[in-house]
Amino acid sequence: MQNLLKLLLDFCFEMEFYLKIAVSCTMLQQVFYLLLNNLQLNLISQVLFYWLIGSISFYAIGFFIERFIKTKDNLTKKLSARVNKVKKQSFPAFTLKGMITGEIKSLIAALIILYLAPEVHRGNSLLLNLGWFLMRIVAADFCFYISHRILHTKSFLKIHLKHHEFQDSSSFVAGHKSFLEYIIVTITDILPIFIFGYDITQLCAWTLIGNIYNLEGHSSLSILFIPSDFHDLHHTSFQGNYGIQSFWDRVFKTLNPITKKTGIMFPVNSIESKLK
Repeated sequence: MQNLLKLLLDFCFEMEFYLKIAVSCTMLQQVFYLLLNNLQLNLISQVLFYWLIGSISFYAIGFFIERFIKTKDNLTKKLSARVNKVKKQSFPAFTLKGMITGEIKSLIAALIILYLAPEVHRGNSLLLNLGWFLMRIVAADFCFYISHRILHTKSFLKIHLKHHEFQDSSSFVAGHKSFLEYIIVTITDILPIFIFGYDITQLCAWTLIGNIYNLEGHSSLSILFIPSDFHDLHHTSFQGNYGIQSFWDRVFKTLNPITKKTGIMFPVNSIESKLK
């Protein structure tokens, strides 16, 4: 009975993350739909809008976490899910050359994704969009798990080592990749869009929420979406925990034991802690 309860709670733990992403994306998609519904956007306009949403949100969210939340010890302590103390990383030294190079890569990636992926107009149906985002996050997690696990094999590890220059992570490590890894990650991101098609309003919502959980996941904090030290442990142990979230690692038995963060943002963890 106790094992069954644990399995149920673990399943709810995973579904909570997926549903939280899907619901957040669905709500944000409604905003983008209101903004873009009456506009006739050609491919170039869609690419530029998609690229701007991704780039601006990436820097804005990263700066907010690193320069606001992490400068306040009471917030950092409250939001940390780590048992072991996280080694503080220095704020990255952004250079004009580095930023321009990064934005050119992002712009090219946006062009490739929107040019190759099939466009499907789904309107503003809440149920239809919720279903799309839910399938999208589960499929994206699976694709990321496979590619990330391959990058940790002997043959491909060199491609991934730049990302692991940081043993204890900070937000902007999310974008710290070699050029070849950036290509692989972009291809990984394209695959679910090929399966389900895209609507520009969905894609903009997805990239903004994706930046939030990606930057949060590398920040060593549990703020909105990240319910444990799952990805932190991947950086410190250099193995296991290959997914976006722990679902596929549980399925393929590559999960490192995680510390779950309780609180109002993570109700499943709070329920589990009360049942112990």
